[in-house]
Amino acid sequence: MNNNIKYFSTGEFAKLCNIHKKTLFYYDEIGLFKPEKVMSTGYRYYSEYQLETFNIIYTLKDIGMPLKEIKEYMDNRTPENMLELFEHESKEIEKEINRLKRKQEIMSNKINLIKEAKNIDCDILLEEQEEEYIILSDLIDKNKLNTLIKKNEDAYDIDSYVNLINLAYDNDLNYGYPGGSIKTKEDLLHENSYSYYYVRVNKNCNYKNMVIKPKGTYLVGYLKGYYSKAPLIYNKILEFMNNHNLEMIGLAYEDVLIDQVCVKNPDDFVLKISIQVREKV
Repeated sequence: MNNNIKYFSTGEFAKLCNIHKKTLFYYDEIGLFKPEKVMSTGYRYYSEYQLETFNIIYTLKDIGMPLKEIKEYMDNRTPENMLELFEHESKEIEKEINRLKRKQEIMSNKINLIKEAKNIDCDILLEEQEEEYIILSDLIDKNKLNTLIKKNEDAYDIDSYVNLINLAYDNDLNYGYPGGSIKTKEDLLHENSYSYYYVRVNKNCNYKNMVIKPKGTYLVGYLKGYYSKAPLIYNKILEFMNNHNLEMIGLAYEDVLIDQVCVKNPDDFVLKISIQVREKV
């Protein structure tokens, strides 16, 4: 063997590559990666220059490329083929990184919602909230809701809600926030049902129904229970506003912090209502 080149036994080379030496035997058997030297005694030796080649093979395998395709590439490798392959695989890796980041963001948002629900120490408070991006549903059909209410059924415009959720999923806008509901000032004062459903997103996505929930002071109310109990907390919020010389200057945003993802019993849901307010002049 050339004394100027460093050679490694199968076991040494496998250890360097952090694999089992059986992998090297198999790659040799299928003609994918052969030792540079095979002695008359049967001992195999890999050169230091083969480390980079093996790293490429193992990287391609690790990102899901079948061994058969890797072998075809290795048998016909040229700078042009390598460039084309690596550019393609690099784009695929970037897509996977973005998918994983989005999954991580969904989990992080769920964690924050659950922690907020677990740390509630009073049901009414004033809170400074940051600007948020939300996408609205079409205007809810209140005649349909009023009909359902009269029948003692859940007041829900399922068509508007489903269309909104589909929009979020079809455009990768689901970031782990449950769908919310919005009441206007008129809705609150006249005990009307909701005007819109909405989903919160993490970026300005320039959809026609995207609006900005403004930064400012919000009167926040928390309620443990199913959606049908929401009027209880709305009444408390209105009473608090009257007693503290506050007036509503925006919309009422209803979020679900704890839902069926976390609990089996709907009575254990936790709702959060946020209404932008200011002192009356």
